[in-house]
Amino acid sequence: MRPLTLIHTLEYYDVPQIMVAADATGTNYLCTLYGNDEERGYLYLGVQISEPRLMAFIGGQLDLRDAYTHPEVENALYTVAVKEEELTATPVMQPQDVTEDMLPEAGYFYDASDLTDEADPTTDTYQLEVPSHDRITFSTLISRMGWRASSLHKVLKGKVAVL
Repeated sequence: MRPLTLIHTLEYYDVPQIMVAADATGTNYLCTLYGNDEERGYLYLGVQISEPRLMAFIGGQLDLRDAYTHPEVENALYTVAVKEEELTATPVMQPQDVTEDMLPEAGYFYDASDLTDEADPTTDTYQLEVPSHDRITFSTLISRMGWRASSLHKVLKGKVAVL
């Protein structure tokens, strides 16, 4: 078993329904509630997920079921147990160990629009340093999330160029 830390709750109804957790190495796990066990606590199906794929899900580009049925790497599925605010992940030994009732229904695309309160819009400004090899991924993320970048700067030998 490996301990996890809750990063963000995406859907909540009485208890977290869909959440993102991470292990000590920073690996993300997308977790969907499927049951409750008196001894182990709330049970989630977790899948290791890369940052770009997680952003595709949050941006409404990836079906939740597809994240589980087509993981990025082998042996990426876990049973995540939550009891007394402790999260632990146990590998699912075989893909056939995942039953239909553990999987989310097909056709669920996350909608982040309900996270914003349109009656009281707020704007935060951030200055980020992004490695040049991640600039395209960062630009794609900005556009998919509906954010606006006022300018992207590139530092060349102490000089700043506006892109």
